Amino acid sequence: MLELRSKQILNATVLIAVTAVTLVMAPYTSIDPINLPKLCTLAFFAVIAVSLVAPRIKRVFDSEFRALVILSALFTIQLFLTLIFSGSSFEGQFYGAYGRNTGALAYISLVFMLVGSALVSDREFLKKFTQMTFVVGSLLIIYGNIQYLGLEPFPFNNAYTVKAPIGTFGNPDFQSAFMGLIAVLAFTMILNTSFKLLARAGMAMMGLVSIIVIYETLAKQGYFAFIAGAGTVATLWLFMTKRKTLAISLGGIGIVGSLIVFLGLINTGPLASYLYKSSLEARGYYWRAAMKMLIDHPFFGVGMDSYGDWFRRSRPADYFTNGFFSVSNTAHNVPLDIAASGGFPLIALYCAVLAVVILSIVKVAKRSLGFDVYFAAVVGAWAAYQVQSFVSINQLGLAVWGWVLSGLIVGYEINTRVKIKDETKSAGSKNLGKGARNVKQNLSSAAVISLFAGVLIGAFVAIPPYYASANYFSALKTGDLKVIQAAAYIKPFAENRFTQVAATLQGNKLEAEAIAVARDGTSHFPDSIDLWQLWASIPSAAPSDVANAKAQVARLDPMASQHQ
Repeated sequence: MLELRSKQILNATVLIAVTAVTLVMAPYTSIDPINLPKLCTLAFFAVIAVSLVAPRIKRVFDSEFRALVILSALFTIQLFLTLIFSGSSFEGQFYGAYGRNTGALAYISLVFMLVGSALVSDREFLKKFTQMTFVVGSLLIIYGNIQYLGLEPFPFNNAYTVKAPIGTFGNPDFQSAFMGLIAVLAFTMILNTSFKLLARAGMAMMGLVSIIVIYETLAKQGYFAFIAGAGTVATLWLFMTKRKTLAISLGGIGIVGSLIVFLGLINTGPLASYLYKSSLEARGYYWRAAMKMLIDHPFFGVGMDSYGDWFRRSRPADYFTNGFFSVSNTAHNVPLDIAASGGFPLIALYCAVLAVVILSIVKVAKRSLGFDVYFAAVVGAWAAYQVQSFVSINQLGLAVWGWVLSGLIVGYEINTRVKIKDETKSAGSKNLGKGARNVKQNLSSAAVISLFAGVLIGAFVAIPPYYASANYFSALKTGDLKVIQAAAYIKPFAENRFTQVAATLQGNKLEAEAIAVARDGTSHFPDSIDLWQLWASIPSAAPSDVANAKAQVARLDPMASQHQ
């Protein structure tokens, strides 16, 4: 389907992209050392991945991958419709909120990675992917324990529980979830009959150490992820080894258990007292706010990564009376975040992709002649990711795993079918063999042009937001207020820069300059309550401007009077 050399490059691109997005940080050059570097890295490699597919897109569309490609295209179209018609600012939607960066660019990139990983997925690639995962997991286990010992080598200010490992994710919840995923893969590899005893012992040790790191984070996500993933692997093992009755029974127990856990998360059922009386209690309010956003904006949502702009307008009426005063810029539930951001069409397409993944798992399990350990490991990791996504934030270092694992499962089902088209059989079987993988073949002129364009476009998309953040970071170091003020206007614009610069100018008694920055900031980000509040608080601001700013604050936070 793809040119041999294109497929080889795409193989490497997927592996490098997942590794880089997970590990990349920029503690010395960016105001956001975690999320923005991950977005830029993801976007760059995702564009390269799609450029490798572009010359053969018609063949891909005419192949067994048609359903996945159509869903991916529709998902991308809905993202653009949301950008245009949701009413939220373009810059905020495209690059995402500060500290999250899960806007349209992130999701477009994840879709590209989904398709790219599906096209390269086969038995040999799953082995390489698993090996890469263990390398990344080992690095994060080591780094996490360094943090736990209080030996953090980078200038991070850990605002979470003392010494709780945050890895390269910036939050112990994410580190915990990723360790759960690693534990699933490690324990699954114990079932690999091709491994010697020493290798299996090493896998068991890695699994145990991963669980220890989960304990160190003091976060529950990792346990949820591990239990779900391990249960999924156990069910697959029973099913593939022809113990279908036991497999169905275990699957049923898993479904019932998941339901009980879910009920506990919403303060119902036998686990309610354990699960709900924690930070998860606030999540119930975040979820209800997201559902209100979805119902009130059914077609295009409130805008990509715009949950924070709408939370105050959508939070439940009893939020304050029950002792909650915090503000959230995410639903702490990936599906609900997607639903609130892009409306019913976007969440429906996301669910359709998940349905294709589940159908692919069932198809492979039904036709397997024995236990496929690498496929089971990937499915277990996918299940682990999905479970944590229901109680956590869509952090890009984790999200890339969820989307790539989805692509690997769908692609594996298609690429390992017994009956496939003649083209796939003649070209694909050669490509899958070890000998063919070592064959050096030049790219066609169309592929070279497409790849070159992909590198340029990827750089064009990825560099500007990082460049702007890095320049702002440098401006802050100078301490020169004129330089800092100018940094607010570096494109692409960012709400947090306007807000921080205006606050800095106000704090240094440069009120006229602060008003100018606030005025310009609100013109680009009219739903930024922080900018409006800051403008209203400047003593020298015109009375009419103050009145307008207060009116905007009331629009954005209609229930503010309840907690004043």
